[in-house]
Amino acid sequence: MGETDKIKELITNPAANTEQGGGKKISDFTGKPSQSGTLYGDALNDTNINDIIEDTPPHVVVLIGFPKYGKSTFVASFYHAVMTTGAIGKYKFIDSDTLLGFERRAHIRREELKVGMRLDRTPIYADFFLSLLFENTHTGQKVKLILSDRSGEAYLEYGKQAAKLDEDLSLRHAGHLLFFLDASAVAGGDFLEMQSNLNMLLPRMNKYGAFNERKRVDVVFNKKDLVKDEQKTDYETNKTEILKMVGKVAAVNKDQELESLHIPTNDECNKFFEYLLDCCEQPTAITADVKEKLDWAGKKTKMI
Repeated sequence: MGETDKIKELITNPAANTEQGGGKKISDFTGKPSQSGTLYGDALNDTNINDIIEDTPPHVVVLIGFPKYGKSTFVASFYHAVMTTGAIGKYKFIDSDTLLGFERRAHIRREELKVGMRLDRTPIYADFFLSLLFENTHTGQKVKLILSDRSGEAYLEYGKQAAKLDEDLSLRHAGHLLFFLDASAVAGGDFLEMQSNLNMLLPRMNKYGAFNERKRVDVVFNKKDLVKDEQKTDYETNKTEILKMVGKVAAVNKDQELESLHIPTNDECNKFFEYLLDCCEQPTAITADVKEKLDWAGKKTKMI
């Protein structure tokens, strides 16, 4: 097995990713060190996310949604767009500290396209922070975007157990929350279940402090193309109800409809990807007070 095959094995076979299980770290093949014991280049967690913060303060977007709503497909599609063109709109891709984490999600996305069905993508135990560094070609400013892609099962647990929610520091301290909802579920028979889950989750998040201070809150209705003509009236009614529910705990900055993220050329998706990068309005250098704020995982202070 060549080096490329070995790295591919690390991407596609999680069991090979632990030294305890006899596998090897990707640093064994690239010469790069691992991050706090994590497989080098894989997704990060609350304990090691600050290791990648350097001169470019990150903009952290927490993706919130229940199982099968498309969060990881969104992440994989974002990554696919970056790898295909090397840019998102005016933003040129420079680097990522978590390419393996993206590749793992993109691999499952490709397999889904082959078999025509959803595969489990983000285990509840998996690390979830993914980073991308870009340069604005108009201004030369560098922007770092960090996406938090926790499993949908985690948000179901948050609605049921306050103690689980208390462990999620990013939900409280990140400056951008993105609710990800399945439009076909909004329009169909699964709406009552979605409504019930949100009725449990939103008040807990509010009590926890997830909507405190100035925070950007967006709502994405994914898979709009799967809404049938005869469902459109119910969809619009239920969508309005969802936005009212979120609006009771936070001001919604933007609500966005997206068609299936599997579509290779999707202008609306690419525009929304660029919108997220436009949100990365950061200073050109880190000052001491900013760096202290960025150490939110350790100090529990707000991430800018």
